[in-house]
Amino acid sequence: MDINISYYLAEHGWSTCWINTKDKTYEISITHIFHEDPIEECMNCLLKMINGQKNSEFKWYGEPGGERIQIDEIPTQKHMVKVSIDQFNQDIGDEIKEFEKGTEFLIKKTLLVTMFYYEFKKIFELLKDKHYKENRNSDFPFESFKLFEKTVLEYLN
Repeated sequence: MDINISYYLAEHGWSTCWINTKDKTYEISITHIFHEDPIEECMNCLLKMINGQKNSEFKWYGEPGGERIQIDEIPTQKHMVKVSIDQFNQDIGDEIKEFEKGTEFLIKKTLLVTMFYYEFKKIFELLKDKHYKENRNSDFPFESFKLFEKTVLEYLN
């Protein structure tokens, strides 16, 4: 499994997530201006999987369009999940009817959770610096992260 996930909380309501697989890098630009926090959306999806849900999904919006991220447990290998990322062109609130395949990969569920956890933990720690948090602090769900962290650490141990 040659997979790496990097999440960067940029300034002024934007993030970028890079997913590196063996043969390519997939980049997602994410806006934070809508009512659903994209980090919290991802954490909620992962929590559902940790708690035994077999399929879960969330959307990360850009401007315009975005990505739908689906996580599906592999029935014959319950420790594995398939992550599918599909692009769409509709804005938030519009009905999404068409998706274009972005990328997909198989990964151990624990590795996926670990990668996202440490990316969000990194941001949580960086936001303790007054210069770093200056134009970012309102774009991170601190309370939700604390609950996510508690559940993830119990799951991984």
